[in-house]
Amino acid sequence: MPRSLLAIALYAASPLAMAMTQCPHESSKSTAFWLLGWAIFALFVIGGVVLMLLIFRTTRHAQRRPRWLLRIASIPAMLALWMLGFGIFLSQFVLVC
Repeated sequence: MPRSLLAIALYAASPLAMAMTQCPHESSKSTAFWLLGWAIFALFVIGGVVLMLLIFRTTRHAQRRPRWLLRIASIPAMLALWMLGFGIFLSQFVLVC
């Protein structure tokens, strides 16, 4: 059993090791490429904040319990948008050659 777990762990770690290899020197990324990546990341961050603000505004006149349940649920939704934006930025703009 431990031998098979080790094999699974090594197999799962191989894409991470491949992502850490250096790109060829000729593959430098342009400024427009980086601007697009940062713009997409900023769009997701701003979208998460706007989502949370919209939830707070739309639940302003609701009853106390549903209002606070929705407001508390908006925090993980905002964080999920931030993490999604960071994941897209990392996978499509940082870890590519």
